[in-house]
Amino acid sequence: MPKVRTVSEHGSFRLVERGGCYAVIEARDGQIYGLHGEAGDRPSAPDRPDAAEAVVAPGDWNVEDVARRRFEELTARGEELARKIW
Repeated sequence: MPKVRTVSEHGSFRLVERGGCYAVIEARDGQIYGLHGEAGDRPSAPDRPDAAEAVVAPGDWNVEDVARRRFEELTARGEELARKIW
């Protein structure tokens, strides 16, 4: 199985790559989270390089441009929320 590597990181979001496929995960408080799951029950694992496989749903691995667009949308929303809070 190909190793997962972090391509880009912004705020709590990471764009990761595995064997030419890309996905977005979230990292907070020593844990990583997949983006899909029941409300309040997203898959999680300790924040280690080998753990991304456990939290990314098979259908969430995409070609780079699709995953990168998702990553940019999520980071933009996070910045917008931060501006509203502060």
